[in-house]
Amino acid sequence: MNTERFVPAAEQWIQGFDAGAHRAIDAWRSGGEQLGGLARERWDSAFAASRAQLSKETQRNADRTRQAVAGCYAKGLELSTAGAETAVDTLVEAARDALSRAEAWRATRA
Repeated sequence: MNTERFVPAAEQWIQGFDAGAHRAIDAWRSGGEQLGGLARERWDSAFAASRAQLSKETQRNADRTRQAVAGCYAKGLELSTAGAETAVDTLVEAARDALSRAEAWRATRA
C-alpha cells in the first residue's frame, strides 16, 4: 500500500464530509424555518377565520399560545442545528487529529 497518497486522500474525504454535513444541517435549518412559517400562516388563517366567535380572553390566550409555541419551536430548531454543527465539528477535528497522529507515527517507522 502506498502510504504517500493516504494522507491527502483522507484529508480530502474529511473535508468532503465536513462540507456535506454542514450543507445538510443548513438544509435542515432552512426546511425547519419554512415549516415554521407554514405553520404560522395556517395558525393565523384559522385564527382570523374564528376570531369573531371567540371571547377577548380566548383571543389573548390563543395569541399567547401561538407566541409560546413559535418561540419553543424556534429555540428547538436552533438548539438542534447548533448541536449537530458542534457534533460535526468535533468529529472532523478528531478525524484530523487522528490522521496527523497516524502520519507522525508512520514517519517514525519509516
